[in-house]
Amino acid sequence: MKLKSFIVASLAFLPSLVFAQEKTDSTAVDTATVETDSEMTRAIAAYLQSLDSLAEVRKQITKDLEAKAASTKLNPYFYRLMVPGTYYNDPLRQTLGINWTSESNKTPRYISYYDAALNATAASDRALSQLYVDNPLLVKRTEAVLKETTAIRKDVKDTPENVTQKLADKAVDVALEADVPDAVTFVAKKPKFWKLLGNVSLQFTQSYFSDNWYQGGENNYAGLGVVNLEANYDNKRKVQWDNKLEAQLGFQTAMSDTMHTFRVTSNLLRLTSKLGYKAAKNWFYTGQVMSYTQIYPNYDKNSDHVSADFTSPLYLNVSVGIDYKLNKKKHNLSVYISPVAYNMCWVDRRYGGLRQKYGMELKKGSTTDYRATYHKYGPSVTINYKVGIMKNVSWSSRLYTFGNIFDNKKDMYVLVEWENTFDFTINKYLSAKFFAYPRFDNSTRDKNNPKKAHHFFMFKEWLSLGLSYKF
Repeated sequence: MKLKSFIVASLAFLPSLVFAQEKTDSTAVDTATVETDSEMTRAIAAYLQSLDSLAEVRKQITKDLEAKAASTKLNPYFYRLMVPGTYYNDPLRQTLGINWTSESNKTPRYISYYDAALNATAASDRALSQLYVDNPLLVKRTEAVLKETTAIRKDVKDTPENVTQKLADKAVDVALEADVPDAVTFVAKKPKFWKLLGNVSLQFTQSYFSDNWYQGGENNYAGLGVVNLEANYDNKRKVQWDNKLEAQLGFQTAMSDTMHTFRVTSNLLRLTSKLGYKAAKNWFYTGQVMSYTQIYPNYDKNSDHVSADFTSPLYLNVSVGIDYKLNKKKHNLSVYISPVAYNMCWVDRRYGGLRQKYGMELKKGSTTDYRATYHKYGPSVTINYKVGIMKNVSWSSRLYTFGNIFDNKKDMYVLVEWENTFDFTINKYLSAKFFAYPRFDNSTRDKNNPKKAHHFFMFKEWLSLGLSYKF
């Protein structure tokens, strides 16, 4: 009320002040002028006094507001004044006088202007109502649309159930005091850069046919031993060195072979060593040495003629190139590409026609004596891949190719080997294996009979069940 009185008094004195200013500008000095100056002086004094009174009122109001703010908790409903304009239900109910339900007693009551002035929520509702009237274009969504977003938190109104949780059903006495020596010795262990892996299996198969079996057949027993050993070095920085030794030896009884009790079904001894230096994330500059031969002599059926023997033939491949490695949880991939590779074959047996069988050339000036070795140069590719197809089923594959495109000779030598092993693990000690091995090798050619080119493609497979152990 004091503020209103001051404004009215100021408006009343305003014409007098203007009139007094006009009188002052006049050049005439008379008695009326003196009276006017006195009136202006009194008006200024009254104006200054009103200002002082107003300052005291403002000071008191500020004090009251500060004291009230110190004892008032922050109201979360003021957020509605800060977010983009939204039509809320409460301001509309307040303005239109709609009944609502109190949270305290759950009974309908009417929101009056006096009730709204007593709480900050109602005050914010009044401000929003004024916004809806004065600037409706600023309001672009409703409260229902706002609640669909995840920005508004819904308060939990239900009282949570008080559940007593036991830390332990039974107290356990624990000796908290421990004998700690005065001096503690720390032992630094060198990290393990070597990783040793192994897989040993012994597989058996047996077939029986009665004498009157309508299709005929031959009783036989077969056994297969497989040993795979790996010693891999990785210094976790730049150098990786992978070494793998593979050995397979299998026999089968053959009733139709009168000269041999057993015939060899699998016969392999192979050593692969690959040294790599890291070039990028999964790429390595790599050098590889691979050598393989047979373990036991192979004989032709019903003959003492040896078709293959230890170091007859013996293959050696030396190459340099780049290796891409990818190791994941279920996938293990290595793609080794060598633009320059050296391939050598050596046949130790001089007689029996083995040297001629494996592509050796006649010695100079001789018509019957063949060389023991041949040397070929060209690119090679080796791909090793292992994947877990499903639980207890894995697939290991090896693809190797070589071609002597760098040799200045008319005869083109091509070798392609693709070995596939499917391992079915039954438990820790029992497993079944399926092995499929297609091979293309045109070194086993007969120059005197070019029509036998289809002999270049070979295929081998076996399925077995037996003991297996991995470490």
